[in-house]
Parts: sequence; structure tokens; C-alpha cells
Amino acid sequence: MRIRAILFDYGGTLDGPASHWLDRCAELYRVAGVDRPFPRIKEAFYAADEEAYNDPRVADMSLAELMHFHIGVQLNRLALDDAVLHRELAAAFVARSESALAASRAILARLSPHYRLGVVSNFYGNVERILTDAGMAPLLTVVADSNRVGWMKPDRRIFDYALAALDTPPAAVLHVGDSYERDVRAAHALGLRTAWLTPTRRSAPADLIADAVIESLDELVALVELPIAEAPRARA
Repeated sequence: MRIRAILFDYGGTLDGPASHWLDRCAELYRVAGVDRPFPRIKEAFYAADEEAYNDPRVADMSLAELMHFHIGVQLNRLALDDAVLHRELAAAFVARSESALAASRAILARLSPHYRLGVVSNFYGNVERILTDAGMAPLLTVVADSNRVGWMKPDRRIFDYALAALDTPPAAVLHVGDSYERDVRAAHALGLRTAWLTPTRRSAPADLIADAVIESLDELVALVELPIAEAPRARA
């Protein structure tokens, strides 16, 4: 069956290819000369993550407002009271995300005349706001934000929500994401086709089940010109 619709993860997929937010933040701290061990940065990051999920104000935030909030919680956990550092870290994160989102929008614009498109994301309730600000909303049939719909990947119900909106059978839908467990395994279990977005340095698991492995969304455009069954699989 040929692909009729494509679902995308958001974080680490549309806003930066295979780039986890924790790794981005750790790199920003390093560049800024912040001397904190990675375990402390990790703890601070996930504390901010938890607060963002639980604070209802976040559901209406822009990307810039979200990152000001997120970085602020991190810095508080790291005992860093530095307003200049706060602004610089948040601005640097946003600039990188906005650049990636612009590139992703160009790719989605090429795909949208031929495929129904959607986003399935574990997010804070404001992913649709971010996608709207990035000019992607007119290209999308559905946006399933976990904090809006009530389920997080790998729960099948968040995928079912998106599939119902696409009105497309699972076998005709390709899901693209950077998390092997939450994106590839979860979507594969429901009968969706899958493309794993991953950097070359990450080795593929022995039981690779993804229909395709890509390093950037640019590769996706060439990939979906073929029936997915004929698409190139993982590199040796």
C-alpha cells in the first residue's frame, strides 16, 4: 500500500534532526562556560520538563516564552541566579529551533500537496501554538499534543487520535521520529510504517524494525517518492 499520510514527532524531529533537548541544553551550558556536571544538568532539565507539563500557563506559550520558562527552572535548580545567562541560553535555544523549523516547513510544504500531514508529540500543550507561529499549521491535518489529548507516546491512544483525524488506515501512514521506543516501536506496533530519524553515530539495534533510517528530513522527500516497501532500509 502506498503512503497517503505522514505523521511527525516534534521535539528532535521538526525542530532539529535527532537532537534531544537535554543534549542541546547541555551544549549551551558548555559553550556559555557553565561549570556543572552533566548529571546535575540532567536533573535540572527534567525538573523543568515536569514543571512545564504541570503548569497550565505553558499551554498558551510561544516558543520564546516556553524556553524562558524552561531555562529559568533549570537555572534555579542549578543555583545560577544570572539574568543575562538566562536570556542568552533561552535565545540561543530558540534561534536554533526556529532555524530548524523553517527548514522543516519548507519540506512539509513540498509534501503537503501529495500527503496528509500531522504531528504527534509528547509536549506541554503548546505545540500547535509553536507550529502556527512557524507557519506550519496550514499544512497539517492534525496536531496531537499529549497535554491536550491526554495520552503520551508510546500509548496507542495518541496515535489512534491522529489516525482518526487523518481518516487513513495505519498501513498507509508513515510515522517519522527520533525516539526508537516512543516513535518507531510504538507506531510499528499499530501497523504504521516508520522512519527513524537518527544521527550516524547511533548504532541501530539488532532487532531493527523501522522501514527506513534517515539522518535528515531532506532524505524523507526522496524516500516517500517510492512505496515504502521499496524504500532503502538501514545502512550497514
